Amino acid sequence: MGGGNRAVIVGTVVKAPDTRWSPAGIPIVRLTLEHRSRQQEAGMIREARFRILVKVAGEALAQQAGGLQAGEQVEVEGFLNRADHRSGAERLVLHAERIERLTGAAGQA
Repeated sequence: MGGGNRAVIVGTVVKAPDTRWSPAGIPIVRLTLEHRSRQQEAGMIREARFRILVKVAGEALAQQAGGLQAGEQVEVEGFLNRADHRSGAERLVLHAERIERLTGAAGQA
């Protein structure tokens, strides 16, 4: 379904994921991912640091995400969308379509 909205983020799970269910009974897992890296921009190295909310929906992927622990490093691929906040604040959410565990908690491979 194109549109050029793809994101792949490597980061660390900040705290244990939170699982809820939609009115239709679909499991939805929310977790916060923290990313830190060094990137080159205009010939200069800069630190890139941010936290982003990751939303995971559907049985198989939600089960995988629900088993993550704080401190685990993961690669998440999906699309970006705005958060549904009643306050009207513009925040981005990464809607995961693939999650790959890179290390266990506390950086253990």
